[in-house]
Formats: sequence, C-alpha cells, structure tokens
Amino acid sequence: MNLCEIKFSIRPFTIDKAYAENLRRKIGIFKASTKTSKAAWLTFISTFGLTPNVHVQSLVRQSLTMDALFGEGEPFV
Repeated sequence: MNLCEIKFSIRPFTIDKAYAENLRRKIGIFKASTKTSKAAWLTFISTFGLTPNVHVQSLVRQSLTMDALFGEGEPFV
C-alpha cells in the first residue's frame, strides 16, 4: 500500500533527520490505526523532487515531481 506525502517547495525538498522521524511516526500511526498487516510504502510527491540523502534512501519508495502530474511522456521513471 502506498502512503503519499505531498510537499510544495521552490527547490528539491530535503528530508532531514527530524522530518524522517516524523514520517516514520506518521506511518506507524497509520498502520496502528488501520490495523493493517500490509507493507506501507512511502510515495513522495513534490514540486521539484527530493535532495538525495540517507533519509530518502531509507524511507521513500517512489518520488514523483510535478512533471509526472502535468508533463508529457512517461510519468514513472
């Protein structure tokens, strides 16, 4: 199951340590509230993508930009 986090930013969005912990908490709350046993994957939707770092690598399964939503061509790379 994909959980979406959506952010607007004028440059690539950076997930820092504190925000990564917040995202993990949100995922945990969602899984506990729904009592799901399914895997929860984080899909991040942002204006200009994500700044690559260790937090992105460990948390984000798929990242989409506004080009995937409003551009032409193949949206998923």
